[in-house]
Amino acid sequence: MSTGQTMPAEPVPPPGSDRPRNGIGVAALVLGVSSLVAVASFVLFPIGLVAGIVGIVLGIFGISRARAGRATNRGQAIAGVVCCVLAVIFAIDLSVHVGTWVARNTGTFATFDKCVAGAANRNDVADCIAGFARDVRR
Repeated sequence: MSTGQTMPAEPVPPPGSDRPRNGIGVAALVLGVSSLVAVASFVLFPIGLVAGIVGIVLGIFGISRARAGRATNRGQAIAGVVCCVLAVIFAIDLSVHVGTWVARNTGTFATFDKCVAGAANRNDVADCIAGFARDVRR
């Protein structure tokens, strides 16, 4: 089955040359996008804050790796840092707003807690919820 021709050997990379390692930049971008989604979901904004901080650190490592020539995805790392910074800013802003809202309504929460603790049935709980909604300050 041989035709007399030899197959050319596959080129062997020179010793010491590593393939670009792009995992950190990709991880920064994934954390950036997911932290923005978490912050936008309102309920998960604390997770978005933590993920954003971790993503900023990873993105900075990814950018420095790309500058050193050990990665080829500098753009992804930069986009990850930008998304993470935005997520952290939004999460901090949301934390401040939620914290001040809770501080303004501490008495209302205490009243609601006492009302629910003393409720005998579902109708009483419904009345407690209606009173809480009426009394809470925005």
